[in-house]
Amino acid sequence: MQRACFLGLAAIVACLTAALPASAGVEECGNIRFDGLSNCEVRVTAECSAGCSELGIYKTACATKLVPVCKTECTLSAEATCTDNCTTQCKTDCDRGVNVICSHNCFAECTTTRDAECAGATDASQCAATWDANCDAECDAQCVTVDGGCYQHCIECCGGSCTADANMDCQTTCQDEIFEDCEHEFRANCNASCSGDGALFCDGKYIISGSQIPACVNALLAQGISVEAEVKGEVTLGPDGIDGDIAAGVCAFSPPAGRAPLAAPFAALAAAAGWIARRRRRSAR
Repeated sequence: MQRACFLGLAAIVACLTAALPASAGVEECGNIRFDGLSNCEVRVTAECSAGCSELGIYKTACATKLVPVCKTECTLSAEATCTDNCTTQCKTDCDRGVNVICSHNCFAECTTTRDAECAGATDASQCAATWDANCDAECDAQCVTVDGGCYQHCIECCGGSCTADANMDCQTTCQDEIFEDCEHEFRANCNASCSGDGALFCDGKYIISGSQIPACVNALLAQGISVEAEVKGEVTLGPDGIDGDIAAGVCAFSPPAGRAPLAAPFAALAAAAGWIARRRRRSAR
């Protein structure tokens, strides 16, 4: 069987049919967080070039890339008032039987006030992207417990959320200075890939481009996310892309057999909604 170019002349559509992991993002996809994103497709040629044209589509990718860059100067520790209030609430909630899992709860806790805080920003969407990426990074750094109890998970969640909060202004200021350069760099990469492997977009947002796409798609499959591709004939998805002739028709690539759909994280987030709301209300008193 002759191996074709990963994209050929057809678009590859990634359908996110299962809940995504609660951790920050998929490393092979630029550490982008995929929950909340849909309509993912790899674009090529003219459609790709049109998609690359607007700077605003790169905000999620740039914020994710720039958080570790700015982390070298944004090194503040969590404020005691934040962690003290949080840990007190943790004991109350855990004693009441609330099930807290750091990797499921931390991001939601960290971003509760994001929209209100970013509403007055010069660029609200950039502010939100920076906020999300900073929360992701700090929550992933703190959420290391797997089999611990509620209180240990909750304390780690507090540490991630409060550390992100302490460094939010620094991250925003730092990223503002280099954000536009980052967007231009991604646009150049996107344009350069349009005549080759193309670029991956989700809900119109740029995710990744070029030779990084095969690893990203395989990583999404490993996370339990189905992928559909417009293809012709018998094809397989290998570590370097799709083997086969890409033309008309649809071939579905499914997650590995035996891997359960990742619906649990969303169920956990829904169950935690009341916990987060209660903590916020009590902290505001």
